[in-house]
Amino acid sequence: MGLFNNIISRPFGWVLYQLFELVGSYGVALILFTVFSKIIMLPFQMKSKKGMMEMQRIQPKLKELEKKYKDDKEKYAIAVQKLYKDEGVSMMGGCLPLLITIPIMIGLYQVVRQPLTFMFSLSGDAIRQIAGIVNVPIEGSNLSTLEIEIASKMGAFKDQLAGIIGNIRTIDFNFLGMNLARTPNFSFEAGNLIENWIIPVLSGATSFLYSWTAKKYQPAAADTQAGLGMMTYLMPLMSVYIAFLVPAGLGFYWIVNNILMTLQEPALNRYYTRKKEKDNNPTGGS
Repeated sequence: MGLFNNIISRPFGWVLYQLFELVGSYGVALILFTVFSKIIMLPFQMKSKKGMMEMQRIQPKLKELEKKYKDDKEKYAIAVQKLYKDEGVSMMGGCLPLLITIPIMIGLYQVVRQPLTFMFSLSGDAIRQIAGIVNVPIEGSNLSTLEIEIASKMGAFKDQLAGIIGNIRTIDFNFLGMNLARTPNFSFEAGNLIENWIIPVLSGATSFLYSWTAKKYQPAAADTQAGLGMMTYLMPLMSVYIAFLVPAGLGFYWIVNNILMTLQEPALNRYYTRKKEKDNNPTGGS
């Protein structure tokens, strides 16, 4: 993971820290950071969207080949490869760019979960010292899972921490009445009901909104509609569950990301639709 961290996580951590220094708010910095991450991934997502639309375009021809060679799988496979070549469509056009975004997403996840390592560039030994000073027990725990909790308590121990981290800035994780360092739980206690549930519920709701939007702008063949319909509900439920297991900062990041993805989907669809119309009619109808 050392090479991965140096190439992806540490640069992203530096960006998040610079944004935090600029605006002075962790929540606002996280929003700007999410926008930055979307800009980084936009070329891959554009290529993926283009590939999916191309696949959608040749679906009728694929259906014809399936009927024509239903009793000869070898000829069908050859005919499909020829169709892709003739139409200039890559068989991995819609999937490969998405695979490329996976390590980027993992890097972003690490940055939000481990602010002391990737934002402040502190060593493991320094983080352990800080944990002892701010009274966060780490014995028997994975240190990386506790970093955001440790970071959230540093503000009350500035004098004691000065010898370890000098004048480094501490983070206030409170944003819009929410503690983004706190991990939500399933409790219905009156005092913490909103704080416990607002991030997971919004995470699921925005995930559903994106899934519904993506399905609307990527109409699939009839035999795959059932599977897409199931994913439209399954992914939001998974988002809600996962948001109860991780610090609220990660859930907040997913909410902002889902909103941006929901806005991006029709925009990309409109862009490639107009581009296709322009390519098919280069003279503009004159």
